[in-house]
Amino acid sequence: MTLANTGDTDIPNCCSRSALTSPPPKGDPLILSPEDCHRIADTGSFQELLSLRRELLDLSRLEGVKRAGEMAPYAVTVNLIHDRVIRQGVLLAVRHLAKMGVGTPPVPFAFLQFGSGGRSEQAVISDQDNGLVYRLPDGMDKRETERVEGYFHLLGAAIVQGLEQVGYPPCHGNVTCVSARWRGSTEQWMERLAAWAADPVWEHARYLLLVGDARVLWGEPDVVAPLNRQYRRLLAHNPILIGRLVSNTRFHRIPLTWLGRIAPDITGRYQGAINVKYGVYLPIVNAVRHFALAHGIHAASTLERLAALREAGVWPEPFCREVEHHFRLLLGLRLIAPLHWRDGTYASNSYVKLSELSSDTLSMLREAMKLALRLQDRTKKLLAAYPE
Repeated sequence: MTLANTGDTDIPNCCSRSALTSPPPKGDPLILSPEDCHRIADTGSFQELLSLRRELLDLSRLEGVKRAGEMAPYAVTVNLIHDRVIRQGVLLAVRHLAKMGVGTPPVPFAFLQFGSGGRSEQAVISDQDNGLVYRLPDGMDKRETERVEGYFHLLGAAIVQGLEQVGYPPCHGNVTCVSARWRGSTEQWMERLAAWAADPVWEHARYLLLVGDARVLWGEPDVVAPLNRQYRRLLAHNPILIGRLVSNTRFHRIPLTWLGRIAPDITGRYQGAINVKYGVYLPIVNAVRHFALAHGIHAASTLERLAALREAGVWPEPFCREVEHHFRLLLGLRLIAPLHWRDGTYASNSYVKLSELSSDTLSMLREAMKLALRLQDRTKKLLAAYPE
């Protein structure tokens, strides 16, 4: 779990980009300027924020891009835009409750991003995976505790509904702060983590993996710090739990034939296209995460995990560089998908048409798939080293 940096009270600067590529140079068609940041902060409604998000993430200026390498630098900008927009969405939800007479946050709290948002790897179209943590003061009586819980129940609903209006649909797995499972006090969260770790069935292991990708995007980092320490304690010297986490993630099929040819969908709407998310991106994300957890590395982003694996000598430096190179290009390839479909739907956000990619991008894609297969083999060997 990655904690936020100290920042502005309203919209803290919570995103770390130390392991990501540098933003595109000034003058490029997709940027987030200081003026844009002010415009986001000045929005007064979710509808206004939606219009601005669409404007800032409009890739029509990049129409015709066929090379993943051309898109890769923009992955940082896209995630910076998402961060700013989502933070403002949380702030608008807080202000909405105040205007409705519900009041302001009664205790310090933090808004968490899970999944690709937690890893700073969101594509142009992204859904919601989030949670809320709040800190109850010592000695608070039952009535006051219920009042606080009631406020954050309303805030969770306001955030999820507001972000949906802004263009972030809730995830199908209901991992959002409107759900009681993903909202609660620091103490409740710590009890939750301990219960999941004590009974690491498939679903509980999935929850722990989600927490491993968590990042504080808005609020007070101190509220989440005890959870971070608890998470590390639970995994430390616990090979059975780590084995359960590694075995939890199913091995996605890599669409590559035994002759080394990319195998796209052959029927249906996505005929001639491949699902980049499940076919190559997530297999690499999962493998890197598993090796990081197995070696006590708790960075949230894939590139930060890779850097830590390299520093710790878990993987040789040339191999880490190879994975990093292909992963950066895959982040760029995921940005190309919306240019191929023009429907603005979350489902098509993962598919790219092979016929519209450059020859060097197709070659890169094949090599990335071969790499994903090698990583899956490494993960299977890692799993074999842990007890059932």
